Amino acid sequence: MPSSTDTSSFSLKPVVPSDFPAMAKMCGLAFEHDRHTMLKAAHPTNPYDHAAGMTGAFEYWLSRPAGKLELTKAVDDATGEILGFVCWGMSLDPNTKQTKSEDGPPAEEGDKGAEVSVEQPNNASSTDDVASQGTSPDPLEQLEEMTSSHLAAFQERVMPDGVRCMYVITITVHPNHQRRGIGPALIKQGTDRADAEGVFCWVHSSEAGVHTYQKCGFEEDDTLQIDLDDWARKLEIKPPAGDDRWGIYTFKYMIRQPKAA
Repeated sequence: MPSSTDTSSFSLKPVVPSDFPAMAKMCGLAFEHDRHTMLKAAHPTNPYDHAAGMTGAFEYWLSRPAGKLELTKAVDDATGEILGFVCWGMSLDPNTKQTKSEDGPPAEEGDKGAEVSVEQPNNASSTDDVASQGTSPDPLEQLEEMTSSHLAAFQERVMPDGVRCMYVITITVHPNHQRRGIGPALIKQGTDRADAEGVFCWVHSSEAGVHTYQKCGFEEDDTLQIDLDDWARKLEIKPPAGDDRWGIYTFKYMIRQPKAA
């Protein structure tokens, strides 16, 4: 049911540790219908719990030095409820060596209504194109290693040492409060800073967030397509009830160039 505060205003504020439980729960709800997350959660012996894994990430992000990351929440002005949050990464010092340890889950708005095309453009990669040298015998851990390797290769290409940029580490909007402009507002906070700094932004988006990023000026740079059924068969994981297949899942790498002031 739509929230009674759907038409109320909201404000952007810094995240504090007491927000973590509500934010973690929100992550679980927002990714509940994400097919890639659903497959990992269906692991027969080691099911993935997206919400449970987020608290450690929040603690780490909030502990980073000022100027490295910015963790912001959207708060309903009438109720005080956290409606969504974003973590922006900032690489603004050209003398700083890039690190990959701040990366989190693919950034999305948890919007199960987003439209995504699975047509593969010329610059797209499939799982067959990405060398998988993972050492884990577990197929879904191999999938995780492969997607992480693909992300690392993208980062090395677009943000080598000395390159100034900003990037969305993660963004989540509560499913009950979507379509209120919360996601775009959280993104705009970062893109306004990027425009002021004269730097580009990038994001590794899962399927649901693509449309929102497009509206905010991001354009597709690369994709990674995964045939989830190929990986599900290795563990004999059946598709969700009522479905014949897990389907094709597409991660999109998107870039937004700075706008002149």
